[in-house]
Amino acid sequence: MRFIASLTALAFLAACATAPASAPAQPGAPSVAPSSSAHARLTQMLSAAGRQDAPTQAEITRAFGAPDIARQDGAGAALTYRFENCALLLLFAADARNAMRLTESHASARRNGAAAPSPDQCAAEAAARRS
Repeated sequence: MRFIASLTALAFLAACATAPASAPAQPGAPSVAPSSSAHARLTQMLSAAGRQDAPTQAEITRAFGAPDIARQDGAGAALTYRFENCALLLLFAADARNAMRLTESHASARRNGAAAPSPDQCAAEAAARRS
């Protein structure tokens, strides 16, 4: 099952890396700075991946918004969020109570050749988009 989840993760990351870049910000347009509390909350959620108290899929969707890609496979699920510079793949598995909990989070660059961002950088972009 982990092997299939890993292959699915790689497929999603490859799709995100080759996605066309979004339009650059217009010169003089104000940049939106994420609130530090929202950014900290999203970072904390991502860092809890794989733990017993990891956030559920519903909690992630409430915090991050609707995913760009959602996939349900058997006892697992994958959500992909695409931000300006970052793509975030979140993998979920059912716990003992059948709640879908975050098991892994993977950040990747949206542009070929760009360095992979940290999950914290993706959380900052997510917070900026939500504000």
